[in-house]
Amino acid sequence: MLYVDLETSSGPFSFRYSIATPTSHSAQQIAPEIPCILFLHSGYVAQECFEFQFCDANLRQFNLIAVDMRGYGETIGTIGDVQFTPSESAVDVDQIMGKLGLPPCHIFGLSNGCAVALELAIRSPSRVSSLTMCSPPPTKEPEIVSSGHLEVYDDWVLMNLTANGTVRPETDTTYQQMALEVMTGTHQLLYNHIRDDDVIAVARFGLMVGKRNWAGSSEKIKQAYKTSVEWFEKRRHVPFEELKSITMPLSLIHCREDVAYPIEHAKEWEALLIKAGVRVTLHEVPGTHYGSVTNPVEVNTVLYDTVVSCHPQMINKPYIVRKPGQRKLLTPFTQLLVEGVGYSPDSSDSD
Repeated sequence: MLYVDLETSSGPFSFRYSIATPTSHSAQQIAPEIPCILFLHSGYVAQECFEFQFCDANLRQFNLIAVDMRGYGETIGTIGDVQFTPSESAVDVDQIMGKLGLPPCHIFGLSNGCAVALELAIRSPSRVSSLTMCSPPPTKEPEIVSSGHLEVYDDWVLMNLTANGTVRPETDTTYQQMALEVMTGTHQLLYNHIRDDDVIAVARFGLMVGKRNWAGSSEKIKQAYKTSVEWFEKRRHVPFEELKSITMPLSLIHCREDVAYPIEHAKEWEALLIKAGVRVTLHEVPGTHYGSVTNPVEVNTVLYDTVVSCHPQMINKPYIVRKPGQRKLLTPFTQLLVEGVGYSPDSSDSD
């Protein structure tokens, strides 16, 4: 695994990042001659949720980079009591790009990762070549979604702590019951109870890593609140004048089966960005809230088209050749998913 060390508003952090290139599914550095796409995840699961972008042969014509945010995945550090919002995450991403010496990147944000991407584009426009925002959150979290985040968090607390504050063992009946509630609640919010093997693998992996990061102590439970509630609820309203500073092309993706953010929110963003003079296009595709997991083909097509619109010389580049019998390209996450939750990358052909 690759790490970059930063001093953040929460103190020292080691951020895990991953790189895939046309010639390496898990590279140490980018190929400098081709464009970069940087992926920013949302809640409940870290960069592994981009397995189905990194295994896409069209997208693998580029450098693909992903990072685990504070409190997520394999990133090391403690958020503590300081404020944690997409604004802080954008500062982190800005510093990570600088420390790694990355050129301007095409940014793909998923859900709350869109808020991070937008903050980054406003804060450091020279870092961003284009924005693709899948299931972008509205300026204020809808009450039903806020309630959902809190309900999942409350279930998480009940899963991990007894009434007197002691930590429950995983063998405890209540622990097992509440773990099922957490899995059910997040799956409904993100994936609409889709039982596809790929979706289940990503969801289970998120829960497995979440148990390690957000369970077992009062400090870890506090970090669970920071990452699964505050990070969403405390994001700032971006002033209109700041939106006017966005100069790069921006693609909005609304997934039609999204129970969290209906199409009205995406249309509001489209109208606001057009008014601000941003080059924006709104795309409707099939999929749930995390449509990049449930319907990657359609989402990946929008992302690819957005990127090559800035690099017409990349259009119709030859596909990466798969090995005989291989349906999906390997990624930095494939083996982790296989070993962690029994993911079978060639069980379905979703690339």
